[in-house]
Amino acid sequence: MDRGEGPQTIFRENLTRRKILLCNVVGRDVGSFVQEAREKIARSVSFPRGYYFTFGGQFESQQRSTQQLLWMMLIVLMAVLVVLFTSLHSLRQSLLLLLNVPMTVAGGIVALFLAGQTLNVSSLIGFIALFGIALQNGIVLVGSINDVRRNGMELHQAVMEGAIKRFRPLFMTELILILGVLPLALGTGSGSEIHRPLALVYIGGFLVAIFFEQLVFPILYQWVASLKKERFLTETAANS
Repeated sequence: MDRGEGPQTIFRENLTRRKILLCNVVGRDVGSFVQEAREKIARSVSFPRGYYFTFGGQFESQQRSTQQLLWMMLIVLMAVLVVLFTSLHSLRQSLLLLLNVPMTVAGGIVALFLAGQTLNVSSLIGFIALFGIALQNGIVLVGSINDVRRNGMELHQAVMEGAIKRFRPLFMTELILILGVLPLALGTGSGSEIHRPLALVYIGGFLVAIFFEQLVFPILYQWVASLKKERFLTETAANS
């Protein structure tokens, strides 16, 4: 390699000079690369006074998109809570349904970890879609149990009857969604780096959702409902 001297283009930003170093990240995610690069630069590079470095390009766009999606998810969760309370007229049942969110998040994160993937814009979009479907299935289950209870059935029997009644449609819905995105998770062709995180979030989230909705959720519903059983029965009798 030969070194020579010649005219140099001077870039400026915010009234300060800027030097651009370009690199392509291959075989790993951009976020972990930037974190490792920052640590190594902080250990081994001493900048003169007034000098600093920042990472831009794809990493900057990803960080901006991720922050926007996180705010959007927070707004969506608040809106969902309001809609659930309006539909069910029960804050406890609404909060109970929102437990689907951390459970499915845990399943999606575990799937990403096992596959060696990281959180990115694609996986966050998958989480948003996952929340909606998981909450919809939870509403169907709660509605089925509430309908049975309104007919006068005892709490434990109503929970068992409602859960069994909705087991097949909920299980088939989530199983079909898992099988539908399985080719995307296993694909290695062009664009797979974008589709794979979303598909893995779906698979991990819905596998956990199947277990949670069919086994854990009815138990939690019965425990929460037993705390206000008399009030529920009184309201039911008054409405009838």
